Amino acid sequence: MAGPYDAAVTEPPSESDDGLAARFSDWLERQVGERVLLGPLVSPTHGGLSNDTMLVEAAWGDGARRLVLRLAPGGTPLFPRYDLGLQISVLRALGAHTDVPVPEVLWDEPDPEPLGRPFYVMAHVDGRIPPDNPGTHFDGWVKDLPATEQSVLLDRTMSMLARIHRVDWQGAGLDLLDRAEHGHDPIAQELGAWRSYLDWASDGERLDVLEDAFDWCVANRPTGGIDRALVWGDARLGNVIYDDALAPRAVIDWEMAVLGPPELDLGWYLFLERTALQFVDQLPGFPDRAGVVRRYEHHLGRAVRDLDWYEAWGGMRAACIQVRLGRILFELGVIDDERYRQRNPVTKALRGLVG
Repeated sequence: MAGPYDAAVTEPPSESDDGLAARFSDWLERQVGERVLLGPLVSPTHGGLSNDTMLVEAAWGDGARRLVLRLAPGGTPLFPRYDLGLQISVLRALGAHTDVPVPEVLWDEPDPEPLGRPFYVMAHVDGRIPPDNPGTHFDGWVKDLPATEQSVLLDRTMSMLARIHRVDWQGAGLDLLDRAEHGHDPIAQELGAWRSYLDWASDGERLDVLEDAFDWCVANRPTGGIDRALVWGDARLGNVIYDDALAPRAVIDWEMAVLGPPELDLGWYLFLERTALQFVDQLPGFPDRAGVVRRYEHHLGRAVRDLDWYEAWGGMRAACIQVRLGRILFELGVIDDERYRQRNPVTKALRGLVG
């Protein structure tokens, strides 16, 4: 299990891929001012639940380009609000003002009329992405690497994570990520935002396992030494494009980006690792939890604080997402037991952290 969810759960487009491609080709021709030859729209083998992503090759002018088309969700949403404009702003700010590598946003279209929903277009970044399904620990090119190369990949990932956390977010104009509606304290913002999410996802039903875990997180929340940094939000290997030397070429999927303590990202990463390791051994080139923390601290330049809480909170966030995912899977007939929302690998791992 590479993330807090297993596979994309979106309803298919209301028209054929050929019809969507024709409409996208017409729109693209208006942007470039000339005839475009468009290849087929191809769904990538990786990806999460919060958007529809398609790869396409387009030729105009002096040659062919590989593009990435990302559309707002067209099916049952995983999140109550999907701010495509915010994602675009984050990507452009990072690309223009920081050394964090991200795909270049070429165009964005807030009007749903051309393709039926808002979308944006990025330049394709060549490289390799660790698999989401069944996950890095279970199969794929990372698992097949020699242990020494796995170690290099992990270290370079931790270095990139620390680089994200050292971004001058104010200078980059990323104050737009502030969630002032939940107060000005970063932990209060986390608690408030995910309390609202759980209430929405559970449809008013009390889910004892999650309510008990949430109460524990509130009662044990950090109270001092809380930095405010750019937080990626979904820190995992499957959201990085690597080059042949195992260095990150691009960091993708910024839908969950916030401002808060860097430990939010590290706790999320560690919790997802904990969840996967319920079923499989650690990769031979990856260190244990303490080793991961030491590498991250080396790159960040300080010791982490209250990490047990942040890992538990990462589990709480993942469990909240599982509540919504369980409802979606049940309604689609993928599972026949809605108790999955409280009885799944994520909540099992969470219970081990909060008692």
